[in-house]
Amino acid sequence: MSDPEYHRRPPSAEPVSTNLLLVGALVVLTSLLAYQTITSSTSGGIPRYYEPRAVTPRGELGAGESATTDVFSRASRSVVFVKTKGFQPNYFGGGTERELSSGSGIVWDESGYIVTNFHVVRDSLRAGKYATLEVQFPDDVVVEAEVIGGVFEHDLAVLKISPSGMELHPILVGTSDDLEVGQNALAIGNPFGFSQTLSTGVIGGLNRTVSSAEPGQYLTGLIQTDAAINPGNSGGPLLDSSGRLIGVNTAIVSPTGSYAGLGFAVPVDTVVASVNRVLDEASGKQTPDVLGASVLSRESALELGFSEQLVDRGLIVAMVVPNSAAADAGLEAGDQITRIDGIRLADVSELRDAIKSHKPGDIVELKIIRLDREGTLSVPLRARKLFF
Repeated sequence: MSDPEYHRRPPSAEPVSTNLLLVGALVVLTSLLAYQTITSSTSGGIPRYYEPRAVTPRGELGAGESATTDVFSRASRSVVFVKTKGFQPNYFGGGTERELSSGSGIVWDESGYIVTNFHVVRDSLRAGKYATLEVQFPDDVVVEAEVIGGVFEHDLAVLKISPSGMELHPILVGTSDDLEVGQNALAIGNPFGFSQTLSTGVIGGLNRTVSSAEPGQYLTGLIQTDAAINPGNSGGPLLDSSGRLIGVNTAIVSPTGSYAGLGFAVPVDTVVASVNRVLDEASGKQTPDVLGASVLSRESALELGFSEQLVDRGLIVAMVVPNSAAADAGLEAGDQITRIDGIRLADVSELRDAIKSHKPGDIVELKIIRLDREGTLSVPLRARKLFF
């Protein structure tokens, strides 16, 4: 039997050459297809070397835009960041400093007085010596401040800084008794910590009443606006189109606690009267206590959902100032005042006029209704006390 290997033909080189040629052809074809794809996808008229787009210069701002930017440029210098910092102890005997609260403020005059909301500095007052109150200016200069006083029923507070070596820019003070629904309104503040933030809108309503930060209490006589007001805007200015202060932003109505198109500000006429009241007392001037309570107007009471029958029964107490004559006498938010010194009351102005006719030390008798039960309170008027 012959050896099988002896008769086997040697492998031919021809199939190898053919395979190599096929592989090479496929590579060339693939490269050509890839090149064609790339060039076709980028051909559409684009030159070989890309030329950057020309930049179009900005045109002139519209009259409305120029007015808004001018107002912000002037008024923002008067808006500050108010922060309360406190010491947070830990289990190891040490602790860290943390921010207790923050908001906005307004430079009131060149003496160093700053106006803000009471609720912005409330934690500072409660913490006392364990807290530090700071005011940060637009140029990032930070100085310490102290609370001079405030008016609780309007959620306003007056702070004092040392103006030594500083160039202060007091806000332009306007009026609020001539405001009209529909006129432009601008708000500047520090919402969510974003300093020097501008929002714009219109005045949506006047003489509004909303719930206060204090449970069961109300703020009355407020300006309503749709200029965005968020946490951190509190204490900042609401301005008219001339850049004048027309209110101090103080509250929002929102299911989420943030902007929902309804913001509220204390009218500037009330702000001016409150600042004067604080500084008069700080200088030692004594004035009679205006009862130490605020009441709802008939319009506000009806807007809040009280029935006409209930409103006609007597004046509804919206807020009682802590440590005031009214508070010490036992008056509470929700009480209805029907008479003062035997005189029937049908309007808020009648109560104010009756109080103004007295002086500190006089005792007024209030007929009230509480939970459908009638009673009498003797309120000895005294020199006004502020919220601390």
